[in-house]
Amino acid sequence: MTGNVFSREDDVIRGAKRVLRSRTLDIQTMNSEYKSLLCEYEKLVRQSKRLLRMGDRMQRALSTVNEELLVREQTYRGIFENAIEGIYRADAKGTLLEVNNALTAMLGYDDSAHFLNAVSDVGQIFHNDHAYHQYRTTLQSEHVVKGMQAKLRRVDDTTIWVEINAGAIHSQSDETGDVSGVVGVIADITDRRQMMHEMCRLARTDSLTGLWNRGYFVEQAAQEMLRCRRSARSLALLLIDVDFFKKINDQHGHDIGDRVLVGISDLLRESLRDVDIIARFGGEEFVVLLPDTCLHAANIAAERVRNAIASHNFAHDQERSISATVSIGVAAFDSPKIDLDMMIKQADTAMYAAKRKGRDRVASCLYDVAN
Repeated sequence: MTGNVFSREDDVIRGAKRVLRSRTLDIQTMNSEYKSLLCEYEKLVRQSKRLLRMGDRMQRALSTVNEELLVREQTYRGIFENAIEGIYRADAKGTLLEVNNALTAMLGYDDSAHFLNAVSDVGQIFHNDHAYHQYRTTLQSEHVVKGMQAKLRRVDDTTIWVEINAGAIHSQSDETGDVSGVVGVIADITDRRQMMHEMCRLARTDSLTGLWNRGYFVEQAAQEMLRCRRSARSLALLLIDVDFFKKINDQHGHDIGDRVLVGISDLLRESLRDVDIIARFGGEEFVVLLPDTCLHAANIAAERVRNAIASHNFAHDQERSISATVSIGVAAFDSPKIDLDMMIKQADTAMYAAKRKGRDRVASCLYDVAN
């Protein structure tokens, strides 16, 4: 503000001083100057009172703001310190400024001071650079990270899966609104991911044997057949049925019957390759898809399975013997005209042919495209 806002008052004061210094004081002049001085003084008193009232209101408002800030600070501090999720605050460059107790414990540090002494940058807690680059890129482009799942590194070099939600803090000191920092919330989802993985596994596997179930086998087999069609690769299928399984249940009980099924499942895993897709097809029936396998090689694999099962004692003690045999039907194709249902039908036909020939044997069928 330029100029003197009290110029009128200054003029009145100077006039009064001139009158006092004058040697010839007349009553009229003195009255005039005195009235002017009194008028300005009254005005000054009114303005002073107004300013005092304004100052009181400002002081009350300031006290209210301070109380609100204190409440907010206490609320923030309570949330920050007692939240079960990890919370961190960093500057625009990613330098960590503050971490809460939950994040400290989550990553295995003794306290926040120990954490900040060991870890100076947000990037250091990420398990790999790719995930951190994704985090930084998203934050810079969108100023927010929502629901990002990543692996973080603990102090003992183990890892945990977390979900990160972070937002940029914009500067209020200038009109540009540049990012001045970041506040992030980190939730440990390791148990959740394991639970989801286990739920997916249970949905795909047979609860008794641990093999794939029928639905997942069909899904995987369909994908494998598509690959075979594209690359003209060979493919074979085994359909395996336990001989006289009802007799095993009747003689030894269903618990022993279940034990036999589990034992056969283990023998299938041991006798076949890791790339082979093995499933319990239902009841005492199993199915195996053999990628890159011709009919001859599939018959060899089937004989290996049959011999392993026929020579195995499924009893848990040595005082008794529980044996089982299987009949196996083998089907193969080398034409894109065949679908999975045809393969299973041909293997089923071959399996019943093996049963008619006396069981405990392998029979095969090559699908004839001309039929």
